[in-house]
Amino acid sequence: MARKPRVRARSGVYHVLMQGVRHRDIYIDDEDYRTFVEILERLQTAKDGEERYFTVYAYCLLPDHFHLMLKEETDTVSVTMGRIAAAYAHYFNDKYDRDGAIYRARFASEPVENEERWNTVLRHISQAPERMKVWDAEHYPYSSWHEYAGEESELPRICEIPANYQQMSREDMVRMLSTPVPRQAACIGPLTDEMRRPKDDQVLAILYDMTKTTSMIEFLGLTRAEQLKTLADLRKKGASIRQLEKLTGIGRGVIQNL
Repeated sequence: MARKPRVRARSGVYHVLMQGVRHRDIYIDDEDYRTFVEILERLQTAKDGEERYFTVYAYCLLPDHFHLMLKEETDTVSVTMGRIAAAYAHYFNDKYDRDGAIYRARFASEPVENEERWNTVLRHISQAPERMKVWDAEHYPYSSWHEYAGEESELPRICEIPANYQQMSREDMVRMLSTPVPRQAACIGPLTDEMRRPKDDQVLAILYDMTKTTSMIEFLGLTRAEQLKTLADLRKKGASIRQLEKLTGIGRGVIQNL
């Protein structure tokens, strides 16, 4: 089936999203999240600082996908996303001694053409951790929430915040960012079947059923090959790397490379 042509934004502003390939996390630890933000910071402008390639307005990095709201400057959105994806994939593959694609497919995008849509997309991105049941949105460390709310963070400040937002008090900003996004707003999001992750007790029930064991001690008594095959199958069923590491004690580096 032919790909649908990308809808062009007259404003040059886009909400974009990329997912990890085959349910895999693209951020494993704090260093990975920070490195991605530093890549965004570095790639926005030329080395001499005179030419701006793109502008980041908002972001949120979830374990297996990320959201950006950005504006085309001298580069198109496709060139921009190609640069970002290639730079981070190079870092990730080198760090974890792997090769090949780390993203599911080409990025998804939607145009952001007016102030009303801008507000909606900003809230949609800011609330992503809560929507995906990862963390409460206000205290999630890997999003641009802290930049808009004027809070301290260990991450670089990389967003261009429009003047009308800069004039808002912190209380008004938090209230705005927290306002629920209507269902009919229909912002892009990750494929739902990839993000419908089982809870810990469901993962354990599946694990025990697959291996005919009754406890984690019994599971860890299986051969290494049997353990790894089971973990690989659980990844395909939606269990996350962090979840499996926590439940089994097997290192995330091992699980990541299954």
